Amino acid sequence: MRRTATVGLLMMFFASASMAQKSSYEMDFSIEGCPQGTAILAYYYGNKQYIKDSTKIDDKGHFVFKGDKPLDQGIYIAVMPPDNKYFELIVDEDQQFKMATKHASPVEAMKVTGSEENTRFYDYLRFLNKEKKKSTPLSEKVAEMQKADSVGYREKPEFKELQKQMDAVDEEVKDFKNKYIVDHPNSLLTKVFLASKDPDIPESTLLENGKPDSTFQWRYFKEHYWDLVDFSDDRIIRTPVYHNRLERFMTKTVMQVPDSVIKEASKLVEKTRKSKELFKYTVFWITSHFETSKQMGMESVFVHMAKNYYMTGQAFWADTATVAKIGDRATKLSYSLIGNTAPNLIMKDTAGVFQIVHAIPAEYTIAYFWDPDCGHCKKVTPKVKEFYDQFKRELNVEVYAVTTNTEREDWIKYINEHNLDWINVEDPEQKTAYKYLYDIYSTPVIYLLDKDKKIIAKRLGAEDLEGFIRHHKKKSS
Repeated sequence: MRRTATVGLLMMFFASASMAQKSSYEMDFSIEGCPQGTAILAYYYGNKQYIKDSTKIDDKGHFVFKGDKPLDQGIYIAVMPPDNKYFELIVDEDQQFKMATKHASPVEAMKVTGSEENTRFYDYLRFLNKEKKKSTPLSEKVAEMQKADSVGYREKPEFKELQKQMDAVDEEVKDFKNKYIVDHPNSLLTKVFLASKDPDIPESTLLENGKPDSTFQWRYFKEHYWDLVDFSDDRIIRTPVYHNRLERFMTKTVMQVPDSVIKEASKLVEKTRKSKELFKYTVFWITSHFETSKQMGMESVFVHMAKNYYMTGQAFWADTATVAKIGDRATKLSYSLIGNTAPNLIMKDTAGVFQIVHAIPAEYTIAYFWDPDCGHCKKVTPKVKEFYDQFKRELNVEVYAVTTNTEREDWIKYINEHNLDWINVEDPEQKTAYKYLYDIYSTPVIYLLDKDKKIIAKRLGAEDLEGFIRHHKKKSS
C-alpha cells in the first residue's frame, strides 16, 4: 500500500511538473553573425509594439527568452543589435522551440525546430519573397511606362502583357493562402489570411428602371467587410491586421456622418463581445479616435461611446479616474452636439440690457466666442464683421458675440473702434456657464444656429460661413 501511495505521489509530482513546464515559455535563438548585446522580444497589439522580454546575446549570437508563465498568443518580434534588425515569429500553444538563422538574411536562412506553426510561417515568407522577385521588375516596367505616357500607357500591348503576368503572380499568392486555410484551419496564420481578405463583390443589382444600383457594391462591401474575421479569437489583436482593418472600416468604408459611424460602431462592438481583447481594443480605439477627430460633428461618436460603454461600467480596463474623466468630457460635449438645440444664453449687452439667444428672430444665428486681446481673434473678428456687413440682410443672419475677456473697458473700446454693430454680450461672473455648455477652451469659436436655434455647425472658419449657410438653405428648401 505504501509503495502504491508513493508511486501515486510520484505520478502526481511528474504530472504537475509536466504541466508547469508546459505553462512556461522557452524560445532558443542562434543567429549567425549577430553581435553581442541585448535582444528584445516584442509583440504587436493593435497598431503598436510593446516589449515583453529582453535577454543577453552571447559572442556566438545565441540568446534565449524564457519565463514561468505562457505568453499571450500572437505575432511577436525578435529585435537585435546593432540597428534594431528584427524578424517575426508566431507564438501559439507550443512555446518551447528553437530558431536558427543568419543575421544578414533571417528569412531565407531560417531553420525552426519544435514549432510547426513557425516552420509553415517561414515557408510562407520565403514563398512571398520568391513571388516578390517576380513581381518587382514587372511593377518597375509599368512605372516606367506610366512615366513616359501617363494617359495612354494602359492601352499598350506591353502593359496588358505585364498586367497579365502580375495577375498571375497574384493568383499564385491567392492559391497558396487558400490551400493553407484549408490545410490548417485553426492556425493563427489562417486567421490572419482570412481577416486580411476583402469580400468578393457580386455584380450590381438593377433598379426598377433597369439601371445598375450605383450604391450596391459599396453597401455589399460594408455589410460583408467583417465576414471572415474570427471575433472569438483573442490572438488576432496581437497581429498588425486587426487595427488596420478597423481603422480602414471606421474612417474610409463607413460614410463619415456621425449617425452612420455610430450605427456601424455599435454593430461592430457587438460582434467583438466574444473576445475580451477585441472588445477592449475596439471600444478604446473608436472612442479615442473620434474624441480627437478634426471632422466637424464627429465628437458625437465619442459621446456615444463614452455613454454606452465607459459610463455603463463595461470598460473593465479603465480605472475609476479615467472613467470619470471620460464621462465628464462626454457630458460637457453633449450640450453642444450638432443637431441639438443650442443651450440658451441670457447675457447683458454693453447697455446692461439682457439679450437672449433663443429670442433672436434671425434665420441664422452666429454664436461667436471671442476675446479682444486674443491675437487670433484680431484676425478672425474682422472677417466675421465683413461677412456680417455683406450678408446680414440677404442671408438673414445675426451675430451673438460673447466676450471671454473680463476687462470691460478693453471690450467696449474694441467694439467702438471696429464698429461691431451686432449683439455684444458679456458674463464676467460665468453665471451662464457658457464655457462649459459650449466647450469653450480657446478663442475664437464660431457656432452656427438655424432658425429653431439648433446647432448646424460648430468651430467653423469665418471664411466658411457664406458657403455653409447657402448650402444649408439649398438643402432645406
